[in-house]
Amino acid sequence: MPVRDTLILAVFPHSPVKEANLPKLLLTGPLLLSAVLLAGCGNEQGEGPMKPGIYAYEAADGSSHRMIFSEDGTYSDMQDNVPKPVEQGQWLRRDGQLCMKSGNSGAELCLDEKAEANGGFSLSKGGTTTQFTLEAGVQ
Repeated sequence: MPVRDTLILAVFPHSPVKEANLPKLLLTGPLLLSAVLLAGCGNEQGEGPMKPGIYAYEAADGSSHRMIFSEDGTYSDMQDNVPKPVEQGQWLRRDGQLCMKSGNSGAELCLDEKAEANGGFSLSKGGTTTQFTLEAGVQ
C-alpha cells in the first residue's frame, strides 16, 4: 500500500473506506473539501431589507445620490452630476447590521437597517437616519 494511503488510514483509522477505494477518495476528497469550504465562506450579504439594486438618497449636505448595491457584495455611491463614483467599496451584513467598507479609505461603517415602503430601506446610527428609495432592483 502506498505511503499516502497508509497515512489516510492512520489519520482516520475507523473510516469505512476500503483500501481499494483510497485512490478515488484521494481524487474526490479535495474537491469535496473545496466545495464545503467555499460554501461556508460564500455569501456574507445575508438577509435584510436592502436587496441588490439602485437606490436614491439625499446626503446630509442636501446633494442627491444613487447608491448601487451589487449582488457580488460591492457598492458604488454616485452623486448626481459627478461623472465618477464618490465612493466605492464592499458591503456585507454582520450582527443584524448593514456594513460598508470603503475602497478608498478602508474604513468600515455598520448601520442599523430597517425596511421601508415600496422596497426601500433606511440606515441609521447615532440618531441620524437616511432613507433609501428603490429605483431599480436586480432580478
